[in-house]
Amino acid sequence: MGEHVILDKNINTVVTDKIVGIISRDEYLTLYNSNQIEDKQDICLISVYDPGNYAHPDTKIEGFHKVLQIPFWDLEVGFVDRPVITDEQGKELHDFITQNKDKKFLIHCSAGKSRSAGVGLALNCLLNHNGDLYKCGTHPNPILDHTRYSPNYKVRDTILKWVENT
Repeated sequence: MGEHVILDKNINTVVTDKIVGIISRDEYLTLYNSNQIEDKQDICLISVYDPGNYAHPDTKIEGFHKVLQIPFWDLEVGFVDRPVITDEQGKELHDFITQNKDKKFLIHCSAGKSRSAGVGLALNCLLNHNGDLYKCGTHPNPILDHTRYSPNYKVRDTILKWVENT
């Protein structure tokens, strides 16, 4: 498995040993439509979208090792008509990440700044620090250091909540 170079140089994103990009939905569609995503069979796609909107059709996710499309709002505190990420969704994301820990991940949400960055924080913590939040907080983290991102900590915490149950 070679180095993944998938993103246009104009896309400002984090790339780590496990993350090939944390981007917006529009950036993802541009990359996918122009065939700029290489080695898709070695990449897992996590697509977060707003409830009430549509997940990607099969034609826009073909070729990835695995795909998880999951709808929840970009909120840290829920409202009656706009709930936050649920515990069940956190478990689904946790399990998807841990079951595919030998792969790389491409993560996107609508803007590519908050929900996807929260998933990226959880992924980094799970795969590099066994979900230990203390270790995650005391080691450098390119997502936290990047000016693009404002991670949704509710997303991170809901995914990491399941570490003790694994």
